[in-house]
Amino acid sequence: MALKGTVAKAMLKRFPNTPTMTLAKKLYKENPELFTDLEDARGRLRYYNGTTGVASRVCASDKSIFKKIKVAQDTNPFKLPESSTTPRDVWRLPKANKKVLLLSDLHFPFQDNEAITLALNYGKEQKVDTIFINGDMLDFFSLSFHEKDPRKIDLALALEMGRQFFQSLRDNFPRASIYYIPGNHEKRLERYLVVKAPELLDVAEWRLDVLLKVRDYDVIYLSHGTKCYFGKLLVEHGDKIRGTGGVNPARTLFQRLKRHAICGHFHRTTEATEKIYDGDVVVSYSTGCLCELEPHYMEVNNHNHGFAIVEVNNSLFTVYNKKIVNGKIY
Repeated sequence: MALKGTVAKAMLKRFPNTPTMTLAKKLYKENPELFTDLEDARGRLRYYNGTTGVASRVCASDKSIFKKIKVAQDTNPFKLPESSTTPRDVWRLPKANKKVLLLSDLHFPFQDNEAITLALNYGKEQKVDTIFINGDMLDFFSLSFHEKDPRKIDLALALEMGRQFFQSLRDNFPRASIYYIPGNHEKRLERYLVVKAPELLDVAEWRLDVLLKVRDYDVIYLSHGTKCYFGKLLVEHGDKIRGTGGVNPARTLFQRLKRHAICGHFHRTTEATEKIYDGDVVVSYSTGCLCELEPHYMEVNNHNHGFAIVEVNNSLFTVYNKKIVNGKIY
């Protein structure tokens, strides 16, 4: 316990102006043996910087690392009822990360190993420093409420395949930053618990990041629905957009978001360029998938294998949206 405090106070003194959550991520990443999770590290920092309440500030022995508390303005002068609105988390690619291998829609255990191998080899050749798994890594077929073939139901196997994939990435990209954000298929786990076992919703052991043991592989987990940005490029899984994406999913993405964006979800490699009158040119993209192309539920489709390389320089970005056709990358 004393060691936790010593490390936390040293961090606060080194970075007195850094936001607490940012500092907590650094503290937890550098000392995983001391802190049980990110919230544990954040709580320790808040205790020593005096933001856990008046009592902790009065009792603290070292007040030199306290954060200055701004006098809060009355944000509800009309005494309106308390709102249940929950703002979306926002995450931005760190400036140190310059070249990203963007993968989407692997759908373990229905992945296409040849396509994944081609994408990963290409990433190694391009010397990417970051891998971003943009949703639907796991299919979670067994948790779907659709009619299913009972012979294909194996939740434990799907989770083990996810962990095996993380291990493979870490072995082959030992210095890369690896990020994983779940898509609508992983969201099936939470939906299943809501309907079938709501008493497990608040049990930490049933969180997806815990089940996949992301900490063991130094994978950074982003919660479903987080708004992710590579510079000016918004990265979405695509499940916020209803339907199949239309003739050109990238153009549909632009029509919905009206900004530079890239998504997966639609299993199709597309691009759309739109000029805003008297303004900028906006480019949007959708990436191909890395799973089987003729699934039983939709054997006739326009799906293709693919992935993307995204180079980022501060707010600027360049997207190389790659297709895989007959074992070759285009």
